[in-house]
Amino acid sequence: MARPPLVLGTWGRITRTQRASGWVAYARFRDYDGVTRQVERKGKTGASAERELLAALRDRARLPSEEITPETRLVRVIDDWVAELEKRDLSDGTKDVYGQQLKHIRKAMGALQLREVTVPAVDRFLIAITESSGPETARLSRVVLSGICKLAVRKGAMLSNPVRDAGPTPKNKTEVLTLDVAAVLIVRSQLRSWDGGYDYAGRLRQTDLVDPVDMIVGTGMRTGEVFALRWEDLAFGDDPRAHVNGTARYQRGEGLVRQSHPKSEESNRSLKLPPFVVAMLAARPREGDFVFPSATGTMRSPHNFRTQWRAFRSAHGYEEWVTPKTFRKAVATEIAQAMGAEAAKQQLGHADLAVTRKHYLKTAHDGPDVRAILELFAS
Repeated sequence: MARPPLVLGTWGRITRTQRASGWVAYARFRDYDGVTRQVERKGKTGASAERELLAALRDRARLPSEEITPETRLVRVIDDWVAELEKRDLSDGTKDVYGQQLKHIRKAMGALQLREVTVPAVDRFLIAITESSGPETARLSRVVLSGICKLAVRKGAMLSNPVRDAGPTPKNKTEVLTLDVAAVLIVRSQLRSWDGGYDYAGRLRQTDLVDPVDMIVGTGMRTGEVFALRWEDLAFGDDPRAHVNGTARYQRGEGLVRQSHPKSEESNRSLKLPPFVVAMLAARPREGDFVFPSATGTMRSPHNFRTQWRAFRSAHGYEEWVTPKTFRKAVATEIAQAMGAEAAKQQLGHADLAVTRKHYLKTAHDGPDVRAILELFAS
């Protein structure tokens, strides 16, 4: 009676033998194509040869394809993951953020074989990146590395995703810092004087800071969305609105471009304009396509705007946390207090309410009015 074949991905009895070149361990292995082949490994001793053979057989057993194997370097899987990422319906900004984390992963783990990407290895990487670049970078790197390892699992080159079982990444627990209405009014007044004033050389300053800030204060738009705004995106009349359908961003090899869609699907929105914004827009010259153009009439750079902002901030003694984004936080906080966090989320164009709550809403620390109850202790 014929001997039954080995089960796919399994091996038979291991045999050791000593040859002129040293010890060899070998066994019959049935590959996933149904063919049984002899696999052998060498070692200085019979035991070491058998250990090498067992490691090779275990790896061979987990290989439904030869495209990616446990011996494949992580950098190869990273390249495949990037290729898949380019096909996903994500904003260019999100892809750029992932790309920044890939630099850390390539440098620290790219040369590792997939068999070496273990839970301890992931833990060491996350601890190191937390210490060198902070918890937020570590959190983002964890997300990206998890996606890469997930692809390796799908390809059969890893049994499980080691990132899933790695230790938790520390989180920044910082309070949202923003400006109240009175402080915003002061800043706007200072900006008007700044734009119409003179620099240290006695020259008339050409900064145009107050109008873009007013646009942020009056809508909650992102800086990139403000500078991508075109006159054709505005609707005046009885119901004045701004249609947010693009953003300014830097494209590799092209420089500053107008991305034809904002950060996310939720960011593509139509915002009602308050009267002070309508008046500001009506007073601006309509030259070219963009509402807030550069000095040469092209789309204005958010980077240059922030550089001019820092000069204003330094001259007026504001702390470093006061940035153009701070005005978005002020908008979100005021809307949330009056109409709820969901209204703030929709105004800012966030996809997730948790983002609005965590990063944009200033927490109210006032306790409830329980004076009448506490007065009982004195009666």
